[in-house]
Amino acid sequence: MKTYVCGHRNPDTDSIMSAYALADLRRRTGMADVEAICAGRLPEKAKWVFDHFGAEPVRAKRDVYVRVRHLIDRSVPMIDADISLVDALRKLEASGESSLPVRGRDGSFAGMLSPAKLLNLFLSRGDLTIPVGRAPLHHCAQVLIDSDPVHDIRVAAVKSSHNHFPVVDENGKLMGTVLKRAFAEEPPFRMILVDHNETDQGIPGLEEVPVVEVVDHHRIAFAATREPIRYTADVVGSTCTLVARMFRAVGERPTRATAGILIAGIVSDTLLFQSPTTTDADRSLCSWLEKLCGESAESIMEGMSSIASPLTSLSPDDAIASDAKTYNEAGRKFMLAQIEETHMAFFHRHKDELSAAIDRAIKANALDFFALMVTDPVRGNSELLFRGLESVRRALPYRKGPNGTLVMPGVLSRKKQLLPEVIAALS
Repeated sequence: MKTYVCGHRNPDTDSIMSAYALADLRRRTGMADVEAICAGRLPEKAKWVFDHFGAEPVRAKRDVYVRVRHLIDRSVPMIDADISLVDALRKLEASGESSLPVRGRDGSFAGMLSPAKLLNLFLSRGDLTIPVGRAPLHHCAQVLIDSDPVHDIRVAAVKSSHNHFPVVDENGKLMGTVLKRAFAEEPPFRMILVDHNETDQGIPGLEEVPVVEVVDHHRIAFAATREPIRYTADVVGSTCTLVARMFRAVGERPTRATAGILIAGIVSDTLLFQSPTTTDADRSLCSWLEKLCGESAESIMEGMSSIASPLTSLSPDDAIASDAKTYNEAGRKFMLAQIEETHMAFFHRHKDELSAAIDRAIKANALDFFALMVTDPVRGNSELLFRGLESVRRALPYRKGPNGTLVMPGVLSRKKQLLPEVIAALS
């Protein structure tokens, strides 16, 4: 069964790198068919890391919804319309199925070959050597499109009198057959979550897929599971620190590339150990990884810092979404986003455009408020652009600056410093 390893939506470097490294570890320790994916667009800094270490970037996926193509039963054969009816009936009998889909010369769905539909032909002693395409075929009431989400059609399919559903692609080409029982079976893949454990922050479709493992360094707000799962959590500055520790625990040494990728995640999430979330474990495991990688944490951080910030490389709408997390607290839905920017004057010049983008995000996502935290990792300060619920803004312990933003001296961590203040403001 396919297993995806995935971080949160609008992924940051730690989320992507920990997914890559954990997938590597799970493959080494016997898990078959495991793949790291990225929940959305791969950020430029992540691209730089993969390119720098000569590693294949993780694949970007918009969602993990189960689609009709995932349920196609490859053991159910298709019949070509130009073979003889007698040969087609033999193929039908050998399959053990009650009907089989017939494929026209152009690859399109021509109908279902069913003995019941052929009864009149048998009674009239018709010629069984004729091509299947000239025989009376059954045309199903429901032909499925391979890209359709299963949740949209499950109820209708289960209630249908048919047990076989032909599947075509967007161009009408026959792809195979879905059997009714497939709609009651477990999804054909499962998930491992890294750097998050809340469904609202996960890749779209996560709620439909079994989660078998979580590796995270945030608060625990995970939903109940039907069966026990593997759960690794600790108070550290980076999920990559936990994955590095897991390598050591099972006696595995990361390759040079994987070690460098883990370092990138650690220094990114701890802001090169300046963030208050940094622990001794982050420093000690990073030192171990430096020996395996042959590069220093400082040089890797310098390389990532050479990549332009989202404020310069993305549109305002994409910039505020590049590292944004959704929360539901005290009956309020809100998003907290963070961007690293060493030139605050550039941020100030584009504040109005960013504010307009935030207003659009609030409307599109039905939010009560949205806070964009712009962090200068060199000077160790942040500023907050807040839009929405005024009562929350007034309750935050930050003074208003001359540019209309909230000044946050010494604040570097969204998780450990901003989120607790927001939650306190809501209480």
